[in-house]
Amino acid sequence: MGVCSSKIVEKEFSSVPVVKPGLKRGTTVMHTLGDSAQVADLGSKLVNQAEDMDREMDGSVPLLALVAHDNMKGMMKQFALVHKALLKDFRLTGTGTTCKMLSSIGLQPVGQTKSGPLGGDQEIGAMICREELQGIFFFRDPLSAHAHIADIEALMRLADCYQVYHCTNYRSAAAVLTVMHDRLKTAAHGGVRRSVALPEGVAGLKQLTEDPQAASAPEVAVGQV
Repeated sequence: MGVCSSKIVEKEFSSVPVVKPGLKRGTTVMHTLGDSAQVADLGSKLVNQAEDMDREMDGSVPLLALVAHDNMKGMMKQFALVHKALLKDFRLTGTGTTCKMLSSIGLQPVGQTKSGPLGGDQEIGAMICREELQGIFFFRDPLSAHAHIADIEALMRLADCYQVYHCTNYRSAAAVLTVMHDRLKTAAHGGVRRSVALPEGVAGLKQLTEDPQAASAPEVAVGQV
C-alpha cells in the first residue's frame, strides 16, 4: 500500500479542523436517540437528520472520503482527474494508496486511513459518527466478492443513519459532487443552499413532521438531490 507524502501524513484526523470554530457538533437527531435500537417514527427522524446535516455544513469546508476496490482504482483516478477543479475546493481523505494518487495529480489530502480490509471502512464510519465527514465516493466493484463485505455494509448503514452523501458509481458521484460544489459557491457569496426541499412557508423539516398540514403548500426547491 502506498503512503501520502510526509507533509500530509503527519496530520492526524484529531488535529485537523473539520468545522469552522464555533460550530457545535453532536446536536443532530442521531445524537438524541440514545442506545435504543427501536426508534419510533424513524422515517421522520431521518428526514430531520438530513436537515441537521445540511446545517452542520454551513461555514465549513466539507470532508470527502474517496474509496475504491482494486478493480475500480482506475475509475477513481479518472474521476479525480476529470473533476479536479471541483475536488480541490474540498477536504479529501482516503487510504494510503488513494492519498498517493490524489497527491500525484496535484490534490492535497488531509490524512489517510488503513486499507478497507484492514479497518479503513471502519475508520471512515467513525468519522461519520463524529460528524466529521460529509460525503463518501465509494467506487465499488459490483462483480467481485469482498472479504470485508460486512464492513462495507456497516459503512453504508451509517451513511444512511447520519444522512451522509454516499455514491457508489461514477454518475452519482459526479452529480453529487457538482451539487455540493455549487452549494459551496453559493455559500461563498452569502447564500444558503440546502439539499432538501421545503414547502413554501415552512421554516424547517421539523415543523413539517410536526404539522403535516404544512405540506399542502406548493414546494419551492431550495436545493437539489
